[in-house]
Amino acid sequence: MTARKILNGCVYAAGAAYIALFLFTATLRLLYPYEVEWNEGAVLDHAIRVLDGKPIYGAPSLNFSPFVYTPFYYYAVAALMKVGGIGLWSGRLISILATLFTSAIIFRIVHRESSSHFLAFSGSALYIAFYHITGFFYDIVRMDALAIFLVAGSLYVALYVRRGYLYAAMFTLLAYYTKQQMIFILPAIAIGLYFRDRKQSLRYAALSVASIVIATLLFNFTTHGWFSYFTSSIPAVKASHGFSWKTLIEFYPTWIIGTLGIFTTVILLGIILRDKSDKNLLLICGWFFALVSASISFANPGGYQNVLMPLMLMISILFPISIVKLIQSIPQGPYLGPIILLSGFLALIYNPLGQTMLLASNKQKNAGDECIQKLKEIPGDVWIPFHGYIGSLAGKGMHAHYMAVNDALEMHDAHSIRLENEIVSATRNHRFAAIVLDEQRVYRWDSIPYYMRAQKIFSVPNVFLSRIGEAPTRPNFIYLPSP
Repeated sequence: MTARKILNGCVYAAGAAYIALFLFTATLRLLYPYEVEWNEGAVLDHAIRVLDGKPIYGAPSLNFSPFVYTPFYYYAVAALMKVGGIGLWSGRLISILATLFTSAIIFRIVHRESSSHFLAFSGSALYIAFYHITGFFYDIVRMDALAIFLVAGSLYVALYVRRGYLYAAMFTLLAYYTKQQMIFILPAIAIGLYFRDRKQSLRYAALSVASIVIATLLFNFTTHGWFSYFTSSIPAVKASHGFSWKTLIEFYPTWIIGTLGIFTTVILLGIILRDKSDKNLLLICGWFFALVSASISFANPGGYQNVLMPLMLMISILFPISIVKLIQSIPQGPYLGPIILLSGFLALIYNPLGQTMLLASNKQKNAGDECIQKLKEIPGDVWIPFHGYIGSLAGKGMHAHYMAVNDALEMHDAHSIRLENEIVSATRNHRFAAIVLDEQRVYRWDSIPYYMRAQKIFSVPNVFLSRIGEAPTRPNFIYLPSP
């Protein structure tokens, strides 16, 4: 067996190991009935409202206040729950399938650009290997994975399908209406297409912009303006209040030069050595705009590693394609290629046992069952600000999530003042029989006017956990009305 075959075998083994670990982890989490990430339940609440025929976008209140995201994912989850029943599994299944389909599209693109099954497998496995880097968002009840699949679809049809500009515009519309960050793909495809066919580029840009504008106008009309209030006005105000230029500047040495340094180096060398292929130029534009999008999103308030997912998509495509350029330009390229790929996989190694709530266990599930039982025993309504859906499982009402409430209060307008007054009135008048706060270190909230901390749900540490960023959190402290 030659050294090259051994190296190739090591790359295949590394890629297969990451894929197996993801499938094992995702299966455990798919079957777990409680949150593994603190927003999952609240995202599911949005889909449940769709299923119940209730509007998502309306005046913020304690009963419900929407997140600042566009709604396609909620509708997709609601459609699946209509067939299979309500549960967190529905949103996770969509995310898992979207991740696997994204990996398959990466395989197809890399294979068409390199004519190598080896490099195509490496690219598709590399995307799965970025699971840790992106904060384990590939398989949870969040819109990110579906949005990335739609972006990958827009890239593929723009590159290879006849009249692809038309289908790419459709994918771009759906991607944006899954998560606004995906707007980065619009200038990327428009510029990339421009150097191949100016008419297609202009048609794509016009169709994409027009469809997004028309859809926004329709949503605004049907929601009396609330759609843009939540998906545009609140994010803009939050950015004006909390955008960090320091974080933006630090993003590049920390991530692009540091954590992702090997990938950045190889891609830049591939760009320098590239031929005049317009397809490669489109992919390079995608990488550049994904990089810019990630840095800006990180610098916005609440930016977390999931905003790296578009960049991971583009790296997974361009990294193996760039290696082709190195192989063609360097005498020892046939050996250097698998060495670089293996180095990339090794750079992403992590300990799954050392991650907060990555592997869902029976111990965690049993603690969740205990929590639900204790909530059921409380007579009357209960507000659990840091978690959605848990209250519904205990037979309590659906209520607004802390993050959604906090976003609405950022506006400091008549609507946010009304919401603030509602919260004050609810606590003063003891609207809730109990309010359950989290045991965590991210958001410090350890007192409630007109309520007193009465008891804990758990006496055992490290059970019924979910992630808030990289930190653990769980509902634990029960506050009852003060005498």
